[in-house]
Amino acid sequence: MKYVNADRKYPNKSDAYSTVTVLFFANIMSFIDRQIPAMLVGPIKEDFNITDSQVALLIGFTFAATYAITVLPVGIAADRLKRKLVLGWGLFLWSFMTMAAMFVTSYKTLIVARMGVAMGETVIAPVAVSLVSDSFPEHQRGKAMGIISAGVYVGIGISLVGGGYLIDYLTNLGGLTLPIVGHIKPWQGAFVIAGSPGLLVMAAAFALREPPRREVADIANKKIIGRELFLHISEHKITLFFLLSALMFQAITFYSFSAWAPTMLVRTYGLSLTEVGVSLGSITIIASILGTIIAGNASDRLILLGYHDGPVRAAMIACVLALPAIVLAPLMKSLMLCWILLAVYLFFISSFVTLGLVAVASVATSNLKGQMTAFFALVMMISGIFGPQITAGFTDFIFMDEAKINLSLSITGAISLPIAILLFRLSLPHLRNSVVQINQSAN
Repeated sequence: MKYVNADRKYPNKSDAYSTVTVLFFANIMSFIDRQIPAMLVGPIKEDFNITDSQVALLIGFTFAATYAITVLPVGIAADRLKRKLVLGWGLFLWSFMTMAAMFVTSYKTLIVARMGVAMGETVIAPVAVSLVSDSFPEHQRGKAMGIISAGVYVGIGISLVGGGYLIDYLTNLGGLTLPIVGHIKPWQGAFVIAGSPGLLVMAAAFALREPPRREVADIANKKIIGRELFLHISEHKITLFFLLSALMFQAITFYSFSAWAPTMLVRTYGLSLTEVGVSLGSITIIASILGTIIAGNASDRLILLGYHDGPVRAAMIACVLALPAIVLAPLMKSLMLCWILLAVYLFFISSFVTLGLVAVASVATSNLKGQMTAFFALVMMISGIFGPQITAGFTDFIFMDEAKINLSLSITGAISLPIAILLFRLSLPHLRNSVVQINQSAN
């Protein structure tokens, strides 16, 4: 493989942080649209008469499987096309398909709408890593990705805080009446309101000034789609096996909690959706934003100190510290202790997105960052399939009691995070070797 090094000058700070800002808001909208069904479990179950496992199929498997099928082609597009166009059209698709819930009349048609949301949201990770890598030097990328990743938790927090109020408000109204469409149910109205602001972010994405790519691959090698990615994965297969496996088990806990925490708090502590939304949403926003930004800066600091495995070293420590909190929090009889432990858990687990993206990007040449990030996202979405489904499986088939969702969440974390810690530890020496090898080949 031959590469031509681009001019090493990076964009000015104004353009670089304009990119970060748009990606931050894109992440907010992405996770509002992704998380809002978790706040609507009750109304959706009642409307369609479905089980927890069917809800998990909607929130977890359907979304994740569609994402997994779509993300690699999108990664190739991010490496070859104008990234702002890939981002803008993705924003349009997922925002429109979120609002399309207004037309849903059955469980199956809601699944189709959520598949459209998943297809659109595949653009975020590949485009973000590619643009950040071409906008910032290596020791500043953790901070930039930390800011962008903070949008994930702002989005989750807004969906929790606003979702509870919104569904209660719309329920009191009896739904919404829209021009042409007519009357829609309260939960459908929540989807419409959640999806519409994404169109504004879409306009900002199309207006971005895109940075030049750092490296350009020999055009002859572009004739075979995916060839470069396959060769790169083969060359670093041991590193990527341990790294991606560790991130997958970390993500199982992350997605399980995201899908089932609101329902657990309602069933275990008798809270209303509004109460859950305000408290859990506020904790998520504060603890997770602090955690993800601190994690990004910690990764940058470790890299400056000469630790090529800095992002993974930080992720391993974060898992160790998050483990007791997620295992114990759902089991607390005291609601206050539960909130405290959830705040601790969210502070440390929030590093998952930032450190995962930075780590995977460090094991990729510039012209493959979109595809490598897409491959990372594919693996994470497999976790998105298993995480909510494993927890629902414990509830439906082991305990056979909806009230035991708290035990299911605790067990899921107790199994998956220790495996993640072990795999992170095994990945460290291999990651260091891969990063050194890639940096030497680039120079």
